[in-house]
Amino acid sequence: MTTDTALDDVVFASRKFREVLDAARKLTIRSEFATVVWDEEVSTIDWGFALLYASAMTSSRSERSQSAILRIATACMLSADATDAHKAASAALLERSGNHMAVELAESRNRLPADAWLKLPGALRMEVVRSRIDYSVGLSDGRVLPVNPFQGRFWEAVETNDWLSVSAPTSAGKSRIIREHFLEVARQAGPFTLVYLVPTRALIEEVSMDLRREAPSDVDVFTMPWDPDLSESPRTVLVVTQERLHLVLELFPMLGVDLLFVDEAQSLAGDARGVLLQHAIERTVRRSPETQVLFASPLSSNPELLIEDAPPDRSAHAFVSETVTVNQNILWVEHIDRKPQRRSVSLVSDGHSQKVGELVLAQRATSVPMRIALVAHAFAGNTPGNVIYVNGPSEAEKVAKAVFEQLPTSGDVDEEIEDLRDLIKTAVHSKYLLADVLLRRVAFHYGNMPLVIRAEIERLFGEGKIHYLICTSTLLEGVNLPCRTIFMRNPQKGTGNPLREGDFWNLAGRAGRWGKEFEGNVVCIDTDDDKLWPNLPRVRKRSQITRAVSTGLEDASGLLAFVRSVDDVYNDSAAESLFAYLCARHLSGDPIQGLLERVLLDSERSEIESAVLLAAAELSIPVEIITRHAGIAPISMERLLSSFRRSGRTPAELELPLPEEPDARPRFQEALVLVGATMTHVFGAPRSSEDRRKWQLANLIVNWMKGMPLARLIDQRLATNPSLTSAVAIRDVMRDIESIARFHAPKYLACYADVLGVYAAELGLEATSRPDYAMMLELGVSRTSEVVLMSLGLSRTATVALSDFIGVDQWSRAEAVEWLAAQNLDGLGVPVILQREIGAVLEVAIRRSETLSSDDGAI
Repeated sequence: MTTDTALDDVVFASRKFREVLDAARKLTIRSEFATVVWDEEVSTIDWGFALLYASAMTSSRSERSQSAILRIATACMLSADATDAHKAASAALLERSGNHMAVELAESRNRLPADAWLKLPGALRMEVVRSRIDYSVGLSDGRVLPVNPFQGRFWEAVETNDWLSVSAPTSAGKSRIIREHFLEVARQAGPFTLVYLVPTRALIEEVSMDLRREAPSDVDVFTMPWDPDLSESPRTVLVVTQERLHLVLELFPMLGVDLLFVDEAQSLAGDARGVLLQHAIERTVRRSPETQVLFASPLSSNPELLIEDAPPDRSAHAFVSETVTVNQNILWVEHIDRKPQRRSVSLVSDGHSQKVGELVLAQRATSVPMRIALVAHAFAGNTPGNVIYVNGPSEAEKVAKAVFEQLPTSGDVDEEIEDLRDLIKTAVHSKYLLADVLLRRVAFHYGNMPLVIRAEIERLFGEGKIHYLICTSTLLEGVNLPCRTIFMRNPQKGTGNPLREGDFWNLAGRAGRWGKEFEGNVVCIDTDDDKLWPNLPRVRKRSQITRAVSTGLEDASGLLAFVRSVDDVYNDSAAESLFAYLCARHLSGDPIQGLLERVLLDSERSEIESAVLLAAAELSIPVEIITRHAGIAPISMERLLSSFRRSGRTPAELELPLPEEPDARPRFQEALVLVGATMTHVFGAPRSSEDRRKWQLANLIVNWMKGMPLARLIDQRLATNPSLTSAVAIRDVMRDIESIARFHAPKYLACYADVLGVYAAELGLEATSRPDYAMMLELGVSRTSEVVLMSLGLSRTATVALSDFIGVDQWSRAEAVEWLAAQNLDGLGVPVILQREIGAVLEVAIRRSETLSSDDGAI
């Protein structure tokens, strides 16, 4: 039997086929970018020969063969020289490869007549029918779901394995097929708990919205551990980050999990959050050993790493799929000596670059933002589907303004863009640059922006109303932003960290998403500068999955530095998280010796183990508090407890107040000072008790918990810091909200409150009920009625817009829905986009309520 590799080699050994493939690649590039001055005409393609040779590889699953088939078929459908018979044959080629969505896209764009394959000879028509049967799965509700080869293989594997790790290119449709699996499980009878674990809060909203819309009406989709209905739901889907899953496991000790899916599983490499992710997975499996565990990651070489922890009695499987649903064209743009308004354009294929033309810029580029904007505009003009990847919020705003200046003033006013501009001015700030650049269909997008604004930007970009979107590394975190072309220069992930090749190809996979485009383009600017491109990509490489726990032990220098600084605050969150993880495992009875085998030197291994054992032996803090506060080492908690003892003050004097109390700001500032002296410097380095930074943060978090709108928080920052520009104040406040108020403050202040409870117990004082500071800080509201609105799916922005009109502190979900439905939102002055958000939440809630009522009536 001829193997896939041998078959590929036979086809690619043909010089004529390689020349045809090169011509097809150039033909499709020319159809994408009409403004490039091309060096030469594309040679005539013998379509009969090209389609015949491509058809010989349809049984192959290698990336090289699938990419070639897709290029030949796409070029044929775009070519003016191809006959209708050739185009029908190209459709059959795509069908045989399981790429039905490319065929549908061609039909929708009039590149193919509908059902062109029906005009083929009988034998070929039978092959198409057989392929459609092979590449489909039957669902329990009677529908038939068309799938590609990766999706079909996943569906088979998920039905026969308890642990499954899959790796495939970004555009292979991983999220879609896994959500279908979730929905299929949710359609089954009986109680269950399914967990969909995502790396960011933004993805929580995206995934939960889809599942709420499509899940059976008797299935509850929850996104937060504080939802008042969570404990009563028999059929539950949780869409959470690792932080929220950890809290769920703490708050609901009897909760069992039937299915755990870890999306973007490469996040296990992510320092402190990667350690917490591994800890949350292990706790879930320890509590529910029979749970099905699924991992999905971008194309990698070692997905089997993620199933190493599967219990021996559980079936486990990992596979890599090279399914190619969309091709990416890699273009290098480089300087030409003494021609300041021209750039060389090279096409990269099979690891080699070939100059194919030149790009004419509108003017000289005298700054980096202008250079990026001029190149992007010279390629794309005023057409939609363009993403520019930059290295931070400030750069995103500068590049957006530079692109704005290249575009003509739009004569027509789009109502939805105007609605977005109105919301930005109301909910963020009247001077936020985003509202200005939107006038010419330009936007920027970064992680600290309010979720409702980011979601609307993504929607308008997806619909083609926003033409240029300037993004930061949030694009690497699974955000669903399909585009046509990605532009980048000196790409980094974090300040000073060049983008690794695996991250580059993950990013490149966002260009030309399946069913949206025939192919995508990745334009790399200034590739002739080695300092900007130390990892210049030439050939797609599989990334290597790692785990932060393993890498932190294999290179134990950070962990050793932490354990050697036992008496001081050591500001390394990754090292502290790893030490806290080892302590938590030891205290729960799980052995750590196997993990410590990764430490190379015996002396270092012994030192780390001794530090863990000593920390456990000298504990004054109850084990349940150590476990509750993952990521904070027991020795840090002990230092805080010692500071309480030395203070000579009563617990009542140290207690955190509710945000509306008159002394809330000085009390929270004092708590931040104590935390800074004993646990972390994340709130600012320790100085005097008059520390201005801690006062600034105390003011921010108190007002954030009170539900103060973002615009007022920004105005406060400007009023107290007159030297700040509006742009800097807006970015700084949004950064402090996401990093401090919603992440570090809940982590450390919740621990502060628990350790204070230990101190009170030592003094023989009765425990008093304490507010849930973690909830109030992460959500940015403090009333139960507001929490219920957010549990329905409303953003904080929408909830705060309604909060002044809510007359009760507590209500049920049903009461909240009834109240929402009765409101005259326009009369209350709620912005149009928030009205639409509220309407979408109401639609889902009311439909579910009506379905449940009809089911009860039938009984």
